[in-house]
Amino acid sequence: MNLDLNEQQEMMQDAARRFFDRDEVVQAARVAGEATDTALWRDAAEMGFVTMRAAEDKGGLGMGLMEAALICEAAGRGAAPIPIADGIAACTLLGGLEDGAATALLGEAMTRPVGFDAVVDGTQLVLDGDSLHAIATDGSRTMIASGNAVAEMFEAALNERALLRAAWLIGAGTRAVEMAAAYATERKQFNQPIGAFQGVAFPLADSFTDMEGARLLVWRTIWGIAEGQKDAGALIALADWWTATTARAAVRRSLRVFGGYGLSVEYGIHLYFLSINRVALAAGDPEGRLIDAGDRLWGGASAALPDAGEPGVEMGFTSEEESFAAEVRRFLEVNVTDDIRAKAKASTDGHIPELHVKLAAAGLAYPDWPAEWGGQGRSPMEVTALGRVFEEFGLSRIPIGCTNMGARMTMKFGSPELKAEVLPRLADGSALACLGFTEPGSGSDMYAARTRATRDGDDWIISGQKMFTTIAHISDYILMLARTDPDAPKHKGITIFFFPLRLPGITIQPVNTVQEERTNITFYDDVRVPDRYRLGEVNGGLKVMAAAMEIEHGGEGYHIYHHSLMRAAVEWARATDASGNRPIENPAVRARLAKARAHMEIADLFCRRVTWAIGADRMTRAIGPMAKMFTTDIYMEDAGDLVALTAPASLKPATPALSVIEESYRQSLGQTIYGGTSEVHRGIIAQHGLGLPRA
Repeated sequence: MNLDLNEQQEMMQDAARRFFDRDEVVQAARVAGEATDTALWRDAAEMGFVTMRAAEDKGGLGMGLMEAALICEAAGRGAAPIPIADGIAACTLLGGLEDGAATALLGEAMTRPVGFDAVVDGTQLVLDGDSLHAIATDGSRTMIASGNAVAEMFEAALNERALLRAAWLIGAGTRAVEMAAAYATERKQFNQPIGAFQGVAFPLADSFTDMEGARLLVWRTIWGIAEGQKDAGALIALADWWTATTARAAVRRSLRVFGGYGLSVEYGIHLYFLSINRVALAAGDPEGRLIDAGDRLWGGASAALPDAGEPGVEMGFTSEEESFAAEVRRFLEVNVTDDIRAKAKASTDGHIPELHVKLAAAGLAYPDWPAEWGGQGRSPMEVTALGRVFEEFGLSRIPIGCTNMGARMTMKFGSPELKAEVLPRLADGSALACLGFTEPGSGSDMYAARTRATRDGDDWIISGQKMFTTIAHISDYILMLARTDPDAPKHKGITIFFFPLRLPGITIQPVNTVQEERTNITFYDDVRVPDRYRLGEVNGGLKVMAAAMEIEHGGEGYHIYHHSLMRAAVEWARATDASGNRPIENPAVRARLAKARAHMEIADLFCRRVTWAIGADRMTRAIGPMAKMFTTDIYMEDAGDLVALTAPASLKPATPALSVIEESYRQSLGQTIYGGTSEVHRGIIAQHGLGLPRA
């Protein structure tokens, strides 16, 4: 994955933002209402925006679909009252025709609107059979071209328009949320900025995340078209549905933040409310796009695609990453026997020691570790690709994930003596580690921990308890947060330790969960821990935890279960039911599956964006929480929806597919809690993504 725009795209984006981010544009939207501002259209055409996708010998710039999306997003931010998405797509179509009338219309587009919808003082393109016609303002009709190729080009242009409208909605929806956040920072109620109230901040954080996900999905779709991927047509429909749905929700939430003032035409937010609704519903009910997507994914329908050009970004796995995934797959095909498959589970109960040792020996347990500690120095994205393969085989990576965090913190903050003691054992698979952060009284606020560590010569005496100490019953070490200065502010008086879990004074008790997996509560009764097991400085635990949370908040470890849920749902739909029918043949069922597919795709992009951002030094405080919050919440939503879709059979699962769906429903609840609850992450997104006051 590479989300950096190239130099040409950055220049185009900058020019578009300068053009549309003007008071004159917003004022034009206020005056134009539902009409088109023809003066603004001419100015946009003069900038080269309208005909940008046509070839240079036709008067265009020969640019790609990504550049067009950037233009439309900038236009959406200004609520520009011109059919820019229609115009660009229409000019792409006209530029691809050799007919003289098409060339003439392309020239006319410089002075008046052209598109597929009827516009005042403009030209509408319509397809009658396999003939393309232009309808002028006075109703006169001119045939431009005909033939099967023309009909296919027309369909491709409509799909291009759908993507560009989606980009417009992303810009408008994001801007609406930003306006609401700015207002919520200034407006006070009960002597507090209203943005400090969770009831205001959390919905805005949700919509801000939704718009970020929409942008990733549109870019992913453009890249998929350029790569010739078979699901590209379905992705167009999914992007169309997602942006239309979430942009309307975003602007509704944003307008309500303004309270009664939002209803006043004196405030600009009402312009976004009206224009977003018009664009989002221009093609009809967005739910119809889910039916289109389902038909394209599982109903045998095809879609004509526009020429995307060079997308600039890279949204998939590289050949090296794919090659490594294939290597892992070959290893598992040999070493995952029928007996191991029978033991495999997604939960911690699925840890198989003999397979873990083999993985470690092959350098596949922790392949991104440095070679000196038994790894292969693989990239984080290669590890992401590996995780997908593990999920295909139903293998749990929870013990590996917990152990990796402790080991990584030891590599970064541990003394040479500690590294030499623990890292070889972890690397060869003979030892595991768990995490001791959460306490019964602190929950997600781990810095409110009460477990004490008191200095006693060269040792520390640790007393307290930890809750939800996952895999403690099979672990050899624990990465623990303890309070070492009870008088200091809670973020400053903590220290991190990584010590053996079998020391005297430690008691481990099971906690059984609704997911039918075990976690633990652990008790520490004056446990004597030598100082060599300390990580970082005394009372410097915040620095260590910041590094640890960069790993925890990515979301990838939770997202992989979504893939299994989706595979199981499709497997169920393709099987014959008791009535002799296949659910997949029902368009309504395909639409429900398509909805889950859209969610999974966006979650996937969020997670891989975190991995990319860390490696490219593009990480922000909001990127990780966005991935964790969205990924787990949407997995829970889809699990609930799919267990209902498959009911009542899912209540007493009789097939492996139904068992996975039912288990996912129960399992998904915990994902929104582990690693910090979704509410905690919404607070981080609101504060660091939108600049709202701390709740």
